[in-house]
Amino acid sequence: MNINDEQLQQLIDKICGSLDRESSEWRKAISRLIFELQQLPGLLKSSHPLYLEALDKTWEWVSNNICKFKPKPYIPVSKSLVTWINGHLSWRIKDLYRNQQRQSNHEESVYVVINQDSENPLMLIDQLSETGFNPPKLTGLDAYLEEQRKKSILTIWQKFELYVQEDPEKLLCKCHPKKYRDCNCQLLSKKRLFTEPPEKFRHISKELGINEQTLISHWKKKCLPLLQKILEDLGYSKNGEL
Repeated sequence: MNINDEQLQQLIDKICGSLDRESSEWRKAISRLIFELQQLPGLLKSSHPLYLEALDKTWEWVSNNICKFKPKPYIPVSKSLVTWINGHLSWRIKDLYRNQQRQSNHEESVYVVINQDSENPLMLIDQLSETGFNPPKLTGLDAYLEEQRKKSILTIWQKFELYVQEDPEKLLCKCHPKKYRDCNCQLLSKKRLFTEPPEKFRHISKELGINEQTLISHWKKKCLPLLQKILEDLGYSKNGEL
């Protein structure tokens, strides 16, 4: 018989109570919780070969952060937990696919033609060999390309932050729900992207006097696509995500 919501909450309360994290009783309780959570319906699935690795890391994250979990009002604890866990797991899965795509791009990059001689084309990998280097290890080249990528992204992000702050074309400040001019994309971007830690939607909704779901919907459907377009105009890859 599966654990019910009341028992689930009691187990979480026990873990987050006075138990010593180094004690065998705490370890037994957290192991029991992870086991019960694994049985919950609705957990994200993926066909990625490293999905189980992402899932293991997610359970480790749950173990370390379960006391920060706050059940949503009027929603069963079990469903709130699934939503909370899936939020973290989805980022883990996205990271797997991003890393896979990045690895593929790096592997292809050493075969880029770097001269204009159609009869004797020269590739980057050829140049690296001719200059006295041993055939480059992919890991070393990856490290270099990753460093360049990070520098490029940092530069773009700095331009992006300046754009959001100044909003020169007024695209962000003019994008807001009807009757809620203060709830515009410029303000939300500052609170969600350039505040550490990011302000929670429920805090912003109370501050601006707007329904939380209306706020979240506006952010996802209006602000994020607009911000993505701005990033792409600044040179960020179309495959990237906010």
